Amino acid sequence: MRPGETVSLARANGLQLAVVHYIVAERELRVVPRLGMNLPLYSTSGGRALLALDTDDAARTLLGEAYPAITDLTVRDFPALMTRLAEIRRTGLAYDRGETLEGISTMAVAIDTILGRFSISLLIPGPRLQKNEAHYRSEILKCKEALIDEIGKAALRDE
Repeated sequence: MRPGETVSLARANGLQLAVVHYIVAERELRVVPRLGMNLPLYSTSGGRALLALDTDDAARTLLGEAYPAITDLTVRDFPALMTRLAEIRRTGLAYDRGETLEGISTMAVAIDTILGRFSISLLIPGPRLQKNEAHYRSEILKCKEALIDEIGKAALRDE
């Protein structure tokens, strides 16, 4: 993947999204996460991508009905989160447009592999996502398919 932006690999850790690895972009204005950084599943694109792999009932059981605001744009209740999860299931892409960190946008996909469930996120200054969204979307979807091909897709789970 060559998006020219910071890329992170994360997994769910309880109610949090835990960054387990990242590659920082080599450009002047870039987003640099802290390794081990834990952020709420409900506000992050990576967390929501992972939540979308399960049912709405599973998300409600895990998270509850209401959530603390991190920024003015943070999703704060389950009906709003459910709308986002439906869109993620439809498109395969999750977005965080300043809901977790002001001025920072992220785009994420989830992969369900034989090694576990992970999210891959692009961390981008907000205006740059808006300008290059189609390119980033193409790159992250190609990355998702390549990783699933390389690692192996998880067996279908009983519902």
